[in-house]
Order: sequence, then structure tokens, then C-alpha cells
Amino acid sequence: MKLNKEEIVKFLQKYKQYIAALVVLLVVIILLVRGCGSGDTQESISEEATQETEAEGEEDATTDEAEEVEEENVLTVNEHASIITLVKTYMDCIVDGDVDTLALIVDELSDEDREEIEKNDRAYESYSNLVCYTMNGLEEDAYIAFICYDMKIDGVETLAPGIICLSLLPQDEYGDRLIQYSNVDDDADLQAYVEELEQDEDVQALYADVQARYEEALESDSTLAQFMQSALELASDDSEEASEEESAETADASEENEEADDEAVDTGEATAENRTTRVTDSVNVRSEASSDSDRVALAYQGESVTVIESYENGWSKIEYNGQTGYVMSEYLE
Repeated sequence: MKLNKEEIVKFLQKYKQYIAALVVLLVVIILLVRGCGSGDTQESISEEATQETEAEGEEDATTDEAEEVEEENVLTVNEHASIITLVKTYMDCIVDGDVDTLALIVDELSDEDREEIEKNDRAYESYSNLVCYTMNGLEEDAYIAFICYDMKIDGVETLAPGIICLSLLPQDEYGDRLIQYSNVDDDADLQAYVEELEQDEDVQALYADVQARYEEALESDSTLAQFMQSALELASDDSEEASEEESAETADASEENEEADDEAVDTGEATAENRTTRVTDSVNVRSEASSDSDRVALAYQGESVTVIESYENGWSKIEYNGQTGYVMSEYLE
């Protein structure tokens, strides 16, 4: 959670990328320690003091330069061999459904995570063209990794381009690094930080490239398009079932809200927006401000839309890929 936008959604939400999603990598800061000495004569003391002052100035300049470099936090590609090895092991586990090995390279693997991975590996045949992009994380020696790949799905000829975002924790005392898998969705600081990184020009270009190749793949292979649509609907169904199991009361309230949305015809007072934002989850774009209306498009998590108006009934009028439609406002940033 997380980071083929459908794959981004599944990995970030189901696998904790942001799974995503959602993946964290940091630069090591080296602190230089300077020692001081004293001479036997006042002259030597003065000379050493002068040298010491000059050394301090040089050290401060070096430190300032190092901090400036660190603050840039540029996107690097395939720079850390150990991280690439870790990411490849992770992808192998996802494709093969190897939860035992996965449990060794993540901080915590729940029973629910195990079930999801064992279930989804039936669809995955292999992956190729793995490229690992990294940026500094929230703490020293932690990283955020954006992993691009092409997924071979069982029974589908065309490869599905995808991208996931993994949070990589700092190395431990033995030099081992784990992938953050637990509490990713609840880590507000991490979520906010990844969202900030996603505003980087190079990261946006990376997402745009994967999205373009993904859409091209869908257009060229109807079997792939059907599989992805089915997977999205299945993920949505699974999410609803999980909510029902967690709390019958919450499920009932959700059903009431859905019924209210279905019955909504009058949008109420409109508020002009005219702003660009992103969808927080894959969401249907409807022809009218009602879930009963026809779907005109499917906007994937993280994609940009232009909000034209928002309404009292909880819907917003948007422009998406040259089309005008309506989505529920709760799915907009």
C-alpha cells in the first residue's frame, strides 16, 4: 500500500504498498566528528586554534552542501543493489503466493494478508521488466520505492504494465531491511509523505508513462480489459464483504447511505469548484449524479480530474479524459 492502475489499487490497498501502497527508502546521513588537541606553548595553541577554525568552516560548508543534496531527494533508478534484491524477492512471493518467504521480508504479515496473496497468485503467471525507483523516506536509511513491472496474467497474452509503492524500513543491526507491511493505511505521516513525493515531476512522469502503457494494453487486448474489470469488481465486492464482517452496524449504515445515493435525483445547491484534484480510489464516473445512472468511464486511484461543481447531495461534476460526468465527492481529494 502500496503503486496498471488496477494493480496499483490492489497492491496499495491489499498489499500495503502507500502496499500503494502504497514503500519507503532513506539516505544515510554521516556525521563527522572533529577532535581537538592542545600544544605545549601559547604559539602552538594559537596555531591550532586557527587551523581548527578553518577546519570548522570547511566542515560547515561540507555539511551545508551535503544537506542541500539530501534536501533535493531526487528519484533514482536501480541505484541500490540490496533493495533491488529485496524487491525481486517480494515480487516473486506475490506471483508465487509464497507467504512463508514473504513473512521473512516484511515487518508483519497478518492472516488476512496471507489469504489475499494465496488467492491472487492464481491469476499471476510471471513478471518481467522490473525497474526500481527510489526516493528518501521519512527517517534515516528508510526509502520509498516505486516499482515498475509488466505482469503476465494467466490466460492473457498481453502483459499488463503496473506500478506499486513500497515502504522500506531502515536496516537493522544485522544489515537486514524489511518492507513495512503493518499499519501502512493508518500511518498518516507516511501517507502524507508519499502523497508529497507523488507531486514530484519525475514521479508524476513515471505514473503517467505506466498509465499510458496500461491503457494501450487494455485497448489492444479485450481479454486483458475484461480481466481487469472483473478484478476491480471482485476487489470491490471483497471490500464490502470485509466491512460487513467487521461490523454489522457499519454495514447497515453503509447500505442506508447507498440507498440514499440511489434515490437522490435532486442534486441540491451547486458550488462552483473549477479545481484540479485526484481520485482517492478507483471510482465510476456516471452520466448523472446518481449511482443508478449509466457509467461513462472508470477513473483509477491517483488520476487527475477537474472538479467543475460540487452538490449538496454528495456528488461532484467532473471532467475526466475529455468527458464530463459525476462522481461521489468522498472519492476526491
